[in-house]
Amino acid sequence: MIVVSDFDGTLTIDDVTAIIWDLHLSYDWRATLLPPTYAGTWSPLQMIARGWGDMPVPPATLIAEILPRIRFRAGMDRLVAHCRAKGWPFLVISHGLAFYIQGLLPPDVDFVSFHGAFTDGRWQVSLPPGMTLPPGEDFKRHVVAELRARHPGQPTVYLGDGRLDLAAALACDRVFAARDSTLAHLIPEATPFDTLDEVVEGL
Repeated sequence: MIVVSDFDGTLTIDDVTAIIWDLHLSYDWRATLLPPTYAGTWSPLQMIARGWGDMPVPPATLIAEILPRIRFRAGMDRLVAHCRAKGWPFLVISHGLAFYIQGLLPPDVDFVSFHGAFTDGRWQVSLPPGMTLPPGEDFKRHVVAELRARHPGQPTVYLGDGRLDLAAALACDRVFAARDSTLAHLIPEATPFDTLDEVVEGL
């Protein structure tokens, strides 16, 4: 089995980028950035690049701000240990930035995310080094497809919570969705969860 998980709002209770943008962006980013993204006018990369590009705060300051605020769902360590004991690949895929995911995840958990560089007082966001996306391809779905190609014939499970998880989730054999989340409403047949212990039991 292959287990793939979103990060913000799925492994964590809180969305890290939302916390940071609420603290530091001078405008209503939900009203400005989300509608064109959900309409398909912007890709998630374009949306994330725009929001972070409007922020002048360096990474060290942001890490210090978020570390005391971020809470992981109960069962995170158990989920990682369960996948490892079974020999199942476990990968975190995120539209967040690598600097904070790396600072929050256990060091032995693999992840793929957008890359952020803080240069001349501003953030620049890009795909992970070495990755290219075909026109119109969804980032998360692309990563899932590459992972499945490396492990042919293995059923794939997706854990998520948001609208931007939908394309990747639909490419998987089974979906766990955070209870009452947007993804849970978009995929009614998904298995709901509050804790990652429930995911382990469901696996």
